[in-house]
Amino acid sequence: MDEFRSAHSRRTGDGGTPRPGGGAPQDALTAVAERLAGVEASDSARLLLAEVTAAVATAFTTTSSVRDPLPDTAPDSPAEGLAVVAGIDHLSAALSALDARWQVATQQRIHHTDREAGVPARSRGKGAAQEIALARRISPAASSFSLAAARRMVRSMPELLDALQTGAVTTLQAQTVARSLDHASPETCGEIDRMIGEHPEALHGKSRGRLRSDIQQLIQQLEPDTSRARAERAARARHVTMTPLADGMARVSAVLRAIEATAMMKTLHTRAEAARAAGAKDSVPALEADALVDAVLTGTDDQHSPGPGLDVGIVITDTALLDRDDGQSAKLEGYGALPAHIVTDSLLGRPPGHLPRRGEAHPDREVSAVFRRLYTCPSSGQLVAMESRARAFTTGLARMIRWRDETCRTPWCNARIRHTDHATPVHAGGTTSYANGQGLCARCNYLKEHGLWTLAPLTSTGAGTTPAEATTNSDETPPPSTSTPTGWRWTSPHGARGTSTTPPLFTNRSRRSRATRHHDSPGNDPP
Repeated sequence: MDEFRSAHSRRTGDGGTPRPGGGAPQDALTAVAERLAGVEASDSARLLLAEVTAAVATAFTTTSSVRDPLPDTAPDSPAEGLAVVAGIDHLSAALSALDARWQVATQQRIHHTDREAGVPARSRGKGAAQEIALARRISPAASSFSLAAARRMVRSMPELLDALQTGAVTTLQAQTVARSLDHASPETCGEIDRMIGEHPEALHGKSRGRLRSDIQQLIQQLEPDTSRARAERAARARHVTMTPLADGMARVSAVLRAIEATAMMKTLHTRAEAARAAGAKDSVPALEADALVDAVLTGTDDQHSPGPGLDVGIVITDTALLDRDDGQSAKLEGYGALPAHIVTDSLLGRPPGHLPRRGEAHPDREVSAVFRRLYTCPSSGQLVAMESRARAFTTGLARMIRWRDETCRTPWCNARIRHTDHATPVHAGGTTSYANGQGLCARCNYLKEHGLWTLAPLTSTGAGTTPAEATTNSDETPPPSTSTPTGWRWTSPHGARGTSTTPPLFTNRSRRSRATRHHDSPGNDPP
């Protein structure tokens, strides 16, 4: 690669920054192409090198997360830098898809070689994950998880694998989907893969936490018969672990029932905020840790005193609350989707998911938290809209928006909501309404206000989802929208972009499509 290094150094110089008017980048590309063309290898090896080269070209010429791909940007411009980092991310996704395919192919080759060598059937391929771990320089445990996810994508989820190959989804998104389906049936994996293929926009801007919650909700809908067994098995696996850290610190992790964990975290946060208000100088997370230690070690709380007043939001349909339908899900504030029967059982004091009152002889009898319920429409999954004429969001409206959005609405952000924001600001004609409100973390809200971001509403039409023009931090009033936005498209001053769709996404419409297929007969046209 000496020719490439020489051409690259002529272009970038010692400091690594492209020189205006420096060496032509085509010289470097020509050198690499000639080097690859001269590689003496088998046809399969040359095909692999061709696939990698094609992935590089695709990543940097059809980058979807920026307005302008690399060839269309000006040298030394911010747009060029954004196109480069976006192209590298797309290339990483394409290589991850290639890696998944080759992990499965390598395992199959090892299994075939073991069979040819006369290894007993029960032992064939047993060491594949270990060998792949050595080749990838990762732990055997990590290799086993990665190989299982790769097999799931290759065998049951071709749409997800193709989306990863083209950079339509990120590597972390694909891993989240595949690993969230660890205990799902192949049929469920195939159905969710079909939904992803039909509605790829559902993954745009989705962080790992929200995506995991959506996948769990889909599993609940597709496998209602095994839901209670899964919940009971998961509850039996609750545990606490400790991981040593540097400088005399340690991380304590607990796997708990979701309702208990959510209530515990809210209690710790409330006590930490109270300590800050009383004059404590430490950060809120540090004070939360102190409150946890005090509760466990020093027993500062009276075990027989009633628990603190908790207000934990649960979004649930009336049919899920009143009927015994194990195929429905609820949304727990600070957690995400969980089977609706866990909520109803918890309210009745039945495990799994119970929240015990301290000091009771039987821990499953009573619930020591008050849960505020909101009802959603079973067909659309949307909360009832609320509006306010005041510039500041009222407490109830802000809570509705927080429960709807779950996490920060900035594309890809998974942080806790701290601010209720006007998507289209008030000075630009935005209203203080449920449709125009969005939950943001503090950092994203400050950046939005100071960074001249452009937000364009996405509205559903007969032809699909199309963006309408709107601006923030400008004196222009956005044109009125004829329908409630289904989300927002974020665009940075230099062309980076992403979408944030208002929850719920493909879950409910996919459910309706399954119901339609169920009632259709072979001789009739679908309604």
